[in-house]
Amino acid sequence: MVITDSQAFAKVSKDTPLDIPLTSFSILMANYKSDLKTLVKGVTAIDGLKDGDKVLISEGCTHHRQCNDIGTVKLPRLLRKYTGKSLEFSWTSGTEFEENLTKYQLVVHCGGCMLNEREMKYRLKCSVDMNVPMTNYGTAIAYMNGILKRSLAPFPDIQKFIMHNA
Repeated sequence: MVITDSQAFAKVSKDTPLDIPLTSFSILMANYKSDLKTLVKGVTAIDGLKDGDKVLISEGCTHHRQCNDIGTVKLPRLLRKYTGKSLEFSWTSGTEFEENLTKYQLVVHCGGCMLNEREMKYRLKCSVDMNVPMTNYGTAIAYMNGILKRSLAPFPDIQKFIMHNA
């Protein structure tokens, strides 16, 4: 099995033979600390985004932002390129998380390695309760690179879910 950083999905997928399972750290963390099935279901909301829609990008850590940061630069650029839409972005980090998500059409969350399981499940529940789709970095990046099914190979029950609900 190959476990990669989500940012390298496109290249690693090309370099890894199809018979070798491939996933990302973000997807593994989402499965461990949250509800991967719900996050996978939420990723399809990307296809319904329209000009002017608001997307919340939330990180659990408070790391020092680097140039070309995944949350503030790479994900917004990839979402705009994939959708072809002019989207509006907001960001939260660390313990900060929006109380009212209803102004957003999508929440994209990190894998949550710096948050505990309870906090990750709370954030997902808030999103579900407010009918705002949520996905995570790795799932979104795999989806937009056309390798979602492959990236979920380590989770056969999730793959079955996708096949029955796609």
